[in-house]
Amino acid sequence: MTDFDGLTWEEATRRGHAALTASERLYDEIDTLEGRSNADIEKHLRRSEVKAAQAQVWLTLARDLSRQGDRYGSSGA
Repeated sequence: MTDFDGLTWEEATRRGHAALTASERLYDEIDTLEGRSNADIEKHLRRSEVKAAQAQVWLTLARDLSRQGDRYGSSGA
């Protein structure tokens, strides 16, 4: 679990980027593995969607932290 009291813009951005990268990787893997069942493809697609949703939340949090300024480790820019 993340300690949100000490969360900085940089950390939220890093986590958002990591989740987005994982989502893209999972999505790209769908086409690279042949011989997969439709159920396997569907599971992989859902995992990608979950990571994309996580990325969206982290990046929204980073945006909100940036608006709060230096108090949370951001320049506010």
